[in-house]
Amino acid sequence: MKIYVSCDMEGIGGVTLREQLIRGELLYEEARRLLTLETNAVTEALLAAGATHIVVKDAHGSGFNFIPELLHPKAEYVMGATRVENRFPGLDDSFAGALLIGYHAMGGTALAVRDHTMTSQGWQSLRLNGRPIGEIGLDALLIGQRGVPVLLVSGDDKTCMEAASELPEVAAYATKTALGRHAALLKPPQRVRSELQEAVRRAVGNAKSVKPLQLAGPYELTIRFLHTEQADARRYDGTQAERLDGLTAVYRADDLTELLSIAF
Repeated sequence: MKIYVSCDMEGIGGVTLREQLIRGELLYEEARRLLTLETNAVTEALLAAGATHIVVKDAHGSGFNFIPELLHPKAEYVMGATRVENRFPGLDDSFAGALLIGYHAMGGTALAVRDHTMTSQGWQSLRLNGRPIGEIGLDALLIGQRGVPVLLVSGDDKTCMEAASELPEVAAYATKTALGRHAALLKPPQRVRSELQEAVRRAVGNAKSVKPLQLAGPYELTIRFLHTEQADARRYDGTQAERLDGLTAVYRADDLTELLSIAF
């Protein structure tokens, strides 16, 4: 059984602050260790559940946040920046499922730890075909295009609520209860790792009942920027890319991957 794992950082147990998430900041090395250990716990649980091939993607920022020397030896790792058209390298329909670990709520979510969609510096929000969407929904659609279902999402409680709305068949595990953008009621990381392992085992056991998330085209993606200069910097042709107002642009395509490559 093959399983693909995508790991972000904001939703990892023990992470709440900006300084934990950015290379060079005082607390970043501590958060890297928390990320790596939680990833290893997921790998252990997948092996116990019968996985024979595990691919883990570092999906936060630069894509190089794991501590390589500490990574579990029985998985393979995608590290470094990847283009959106190849967001999940190596993923195909031979995988039984995917896990979204350490994710966060979409931009604009109230009382969520580090809520954003794709970037916290440039965009307020995204809408796909008129409906608000975050990284959980986008990644589940990209994974679903390969015929692979998302089995589990982990992150703060607002992340789990978003997952339940986007993916009603999918299991979710809350690593913390968010109290604001940089505040949470935390579970100790050791407890998170233990409870997450049990959630992974249950989710994998339910794999056959979960279907890939898919949405037929054509597609229209609306981006709401933070500042007008960010919208100014984009190119618009009036058809595939159109500026609606000072802060809003819309992108159109028949293929989802093409759409995201144009917009991102």
